[in-house]
Amino acid sequence: MLATVSRWGNSLGIRIPASLAEASGIVEGDKVELRRTLNGDIILQRKKKERGELKGFGQLRQYADPALRAQEGEAFARAMDERFGKKGH
Repeated sequence: MLATVSRWGNSLGIRIPASLAEASGIVEGDKVELRRTLNGDIILQRKKKERGELKGFGQLRQYADPALRAQEGEAFARAMDERFGKKGH
């Protein structure tokens, strides 16, 4: 897929086509990492969300089945421990 480099202030920028962003799971506000390879190529990689960036989970909670909410905290804690390591245990 081709993109055109454009001036953006003192920098240069590209637009990520919607189809590629959607297929890659990139949404507005995501952080990406840019790296230059030894031969000068540029690699763009979506940065994984940090623990503090997952606060939107609380907004989704309102849609959860009330019968499952009792197990929610424990399951979420287990998932965070697996993903980020145990904190304060």
